[in-house]
Amino acid sequence: MQKIGWGFGVVAVLWGSSVLAQDLSLAGHTISVTDDGMGSAALVVDGEVLHENGVIYLDEATQQISGLTVITGVAGAGGNACGAAPFVLALQEGAAPAFYGPLDSCREFTMQVQPEALVFSTEPLPSEPGEVWVWNPVTGMTEALPEEFSADSAAGWDAVPTLAQAHPVDAMKLAPVQAALQAGLGADYAVFAERISDLGSGDLTAEGYLGQACLKFTCDADWAFLYLHPATEGVFVGWHVEGEIEPHIWPKDTNLWPAEAMAALRAAGGEG
Repeated sequence: MQKIGWGFGVVAVLWGSSVLAQDLSLAGHTISVTDDGMGSAALVVDGEVLHENGVIYLDEATQQISGLTVITGVAGAGGNACGAAPFVLALQEGAAPAFYGPLDSCREFTMQVQPEALVFSTEPLPSEPGEVWVWNPVTGMTEALPEEFSADSAAGWDAVPTLAQAHPVDAMKLAPVQAALQAGLGADYAVFAERISDLGSGDLTAEGYLGQACLKFTCDADWAFLYLHPATEGVFVGWHVEGEIEPHIWPKDTNLWPAEAMAALRAAGGEG
């Protein structure tokens, strides 16, 4: 995960939350998560419900920031439609608890712990920038400038072997690949990027790399693939838009396409 420069002493952590099995006492307060067994959970502090949602999870680790005991977690409706989003619970002895969030987002966040703040961020994608939110005791939860997707200028065609089992978004971080797609697709880049950034997977092939992805809720109709051919430094893509009959391809001259790229195109179109 790329670290965001908000100061020194940054600790990057992946989200790892769990439901509290029993009451927890911290900074003079009692915290618990209740579950009615029917799809509704509540965060209760000192007997008062601070937040209700479909699911609520608390991180096992607590943080000490500017004299406050801070508990983080995620909450959401539950199910597969939208992921649970981060929230912050700040506690101090002799003071009322303060609750911030959850963020209004369906994306998957990571958290960075800093001496004076917490930074919540999502991965920048070709289809949309990464969200960045900052919590501190003074300003609460505020949105920071988004982080735009960008290729790694040091990653060229020699980096293709590193794409074993990599999502196609990782392949688009190779500088010559991203440059070729932006220049070649032009106005179609956004449509392709939306599809290739969603649910997908990829791996090395005998001669290169193949990655495939699709939109979560219309996967059969809205898909894309990306094929890389290091020997010729070629980039080959195909994508389909719901409601249209034929898929789109680039380059349009299939005489330029290697055999593996053509096989990917036929498979994507259901030709076996």
